[in-house]
Order: sequence, then C-alpha cells, then structure tokens
Amino acid sequence: MKILPREYAKAQGQPFRVEDYKGAKLEMYYLDDRSDYGKFAQRGRFSVWTSNGVDYRLFVDKGYYNAVEDLYKNEVNTIWLDFTNSIYGEHKKMSKFFMLIQLGLFVVAFAALMFLPMAFPAAGDIIFLVVMVLMFVGIMTSSQIQQKKLKALVAKENEKASTLIKQELGEEHFKEILAKQEKYYESYFKPSVDEEVTEEIETENNEEENTGENNE
Repeated sequence: MKILPREYAKAQGQPFRVEDYKGAKLEMYYLDDRSDYGKFAQRGRFSVWTSNGVDYRLFVDKGYYNAVEDLYKNEVNTIWLDFTNSIYGEHKKMSKFFMLIQLGLFVVAFAALMFLPMAFPAAGDIIFLVVMVLMFVGIMTSSQIQQKKLKALVAKENEKASTLIKQELGEEHFKEILAKQEKYYESYFKPSVDEEVTEEIETENNEEENTGENNE
C-alpha cells in the first residue's frame, strides 16, 4: 500500500535507523534534514509515515524523536503501521465505491437530459435545471457520507491502535510519554527570548505612535 509516495522519495542522505516491518524495510530519517521541514513543523506535525508500496520510511523531527523515543519501538511501529495501512486500504476501497455511485449519477443525469426533453419538449429548460440540481445534491450527499464514514473509521481504528500501544508500553509509561510529547510541543512553539524582546519593542513603538497621534 502506497502512503504519501512523493514524500517517500524526498529522503536526504542515509537513514539514522533501519528496521524490519513484516519483511519490508523501514528506514528512519530526520525530518529536519529536508528542505521542506518548515511546512510540517509549523503545523505541529513532527513525524510523517510514508511508503512506496514495498518499503517504508519515517521522517521524524530529531528533537521530538529523542523526547518520545519509546513511541518508535519496533512493536509500536508495527501497531502504527498496521493502523496506517488499514486506513489507507479502506479509504481506497471507499473511494472506488463512492466513485461508482457518482458515475451512476452522471449516467442517470445524462439519460434524463437526453430523453426527458423529447417527452416534454415544452419543459426542456426546467428539466435541465432540475436534473442538474438533483445531480449536484446527489454528488454532495455522497461525498458527505464518504467523509463521515471515513472519519468514523479513523476514530475507531485510532482508538484500537492507541489501546494496543498502551498495552505494549504500559499505562503509566504511556502517560509519561504523552507528558513529554506535550512538553516538547510547548517548548517548540514557545517564542524565543529574541522574539519576545522584538515583540515588546514593537508594542512599545506602536503605543508611542498612538499616543503621539492622540496628542496631535
């Protein structure tokens, strides 16, 4: 199962760790080494699982990895990759199913536009409008149902995977890791001293400008 294959191809240098996942190779790279690191970090995404359909690569922020290293034990990796493969597989099946539904809607709409105006020539414009509206509503409804089903599936499988990880690591150790994870997030996004000083100076300058304008 391919997982973000374009991201898989963006590995730089040599992996810092290589493991096995059910006969496939799992390579780990530091996300920091990629030129597009910022697009992930600014969203608080410090790890990215990828696959070319054969092997796997994990891109992970170095500081984050060191903070929560036990989250990347082989046993935990297996649980998480099983979860990821399951979600991508079901999403692919679901997409094909709903694509067929939407294709069916197009066929029905096309047939209606072909034959109904022949039967009711005076109502051609109304028929066209009604058919297009119904087709649009049908497509939107099917898309919403698909998203709802996928969201429910992800939540269910994520809960299952989280339970297995807790069992693997132990409840207390799992909580400790979550605390370290939260601490890393806070420290990463906390403004540096220079940024705070700059912000204070800008605030003071703005206040002085506003005061001057008011005095005038």
